Amino acid sequence: MNTTSNSHRHSRKNTVITAMLYLPIVLSLWLLAAHSLRFGHFFAFGVLLLSPLLLLIRQHYILRVCQVTLFSGGLFWIYTTYGMLSVRLAMGEDWERLLVIMGGVILFTIFSSCLCMHPRVEKHYS
Repeated sequence: MNTTSNSHRHSRKNTVITAMLYLPIVLSLWLLAAHSLRFGHFFAFGVLLLSPLLLLIRQHYILRVCQVTLFSGGLFWIYTTYGMLSVRLAMGEDWERLLVIMGGVILFTIFSSCLCMHPRVEKHYS
């Protein structure tokens, strides 16, 4: 009886850990979606908002598409940060806080892309 209880507890723990691996991926996609909406790109917003639903399809190529999307999103954040910093510097405004915040967003997005290569995530799609 105790073995069944331990097995159930272990299974639930694995489920929670796996869900925690997907959380940054989904949040990064939604952050990119929110940025698209800010500039009125409604199609991109819709695609990025709904893209986490693709993760329900257990095909390996879906995981790679998600990974490439997030890595591209990280590059996009770098490009966006450069533009925002250029404006701030040209106007003589404070830029350090912007760099710290956007640096965090960039790292979080790239980290999320790397989570697509985590063994637990890979196993789910193999």
